[in-house]
Amino acid sequence: MSAPNLYNALLRPPIIQILRATGFHSTRPSVLDTLVDIAARYILLLASSAAEHAINSHPDEPVPDLEDIRLALQDAGALRPQLREMEELWQGEEDLRGIEAFLSWFTGPANREIRRIAGFVPSQGDVIEAESLEKEDYLTSLKKKHSKTGEESRYAGTVLGKSAEEHPVVIEGGYPSIRDWGLQIKYREGSSESASSTVSSVPTDLSEMEEMDV
Repeated sequence: MSAPNLYNALLRPPIIQILRATGFHSTRPSVLDTLVDIAARYILLLASSAAEHAINSHPDEPVPDLEDIRLALQDAGALRPQLREMEELWQGEEDLRGIEAFLSWFTGPANREIRRIAGFVPSQGDVIEAESLEKEDYLTSLKKKHSKTGEESRYAGTVLGKSAEEHPVVIEGGYPSIRDWGLQIKYREGSSESASSTVSSVPTDLSEMEEMDV
């Protein structure tokens, strides 16, 4: 499975959970794929915009911070209503209506229902332990479900697991690394070129040898 297909497959469950939390209980696969594609493009837009703001604001350490993310959300139109920077300077105060509306949605019943469907908060009537108030996300639960031993080793080195330890790649023929193999190939090519030039300079006729002696 290619990387884009894998990312789209991982994004499908959250979109389905959002649809369920909104009140939809069924949809066509084509509609779901369209929503997944729109969500992926939106996330990519936010990420690229935040990266651009980070490079412009602090190029020495271009890691997006909270301010860069806020600007990216503002560029994407997620913070509404929101005055422009010049309008804020003219009025002499910062417009926080967009941020307050976003925080209200994030902590409100709509997002809480999404979290409940996703398994992050308990449903009414569920008997749970105090340690498990914050449930695991769907991906972790799915990985444990399909792993009989519960080990993460089968996912090591993949996008689903931890980074695997780097091991040297031994080239067939005894070369310790690809770099050494490349140097050996260049050396062979240089040796063959010098040998061919030497052979071409050898006289092929007796008359040529006599002329060389003269």
